[in-house]
Amino acid sequence: MFTALQFSQLAAAAWSGPAANISVSATHYVATCGNSAHGFSISYHLGGAMYYGNAQCPFEAVATAVAAAAAAGIPVSRHKAHRAIARTAAALCGLPSIRPTFASRARRRCVARRFYV
Repeated sequence: MFTALQFSQLAAAAWSGPAANISVSATHYVATCGNSAHGFSISYHLGGAMYYGNAQCPFEAVATAVAAAAAAGIPVSRHKAHRAIARTAAALCGLPSIRPTFASRARRRCVARRFYV
């Protein structure tokens, strides 16, 4: 589903607390009989503490790690993590970006000039 780079970008976007070292891994295992397994693990290292999330779904792993940090009293924004996860899931489903791009703003101005001037 995700490459390790994409997963690390999601993990960094979801974190909103104090500066932390982020360690992520995305694993894919295929047995000789054909069975396969995916795994995503993430850990936020803050000082001497580690907040860890491990799941088959990358979104669940990120949410678990952020929730573990919030439960320990670290000032993180669970809302920001939820928003990052929702935007990434929407992009994977093919929905257009929530933020308009430069090209779409330029097209909108061009169309507005044609109709209103």
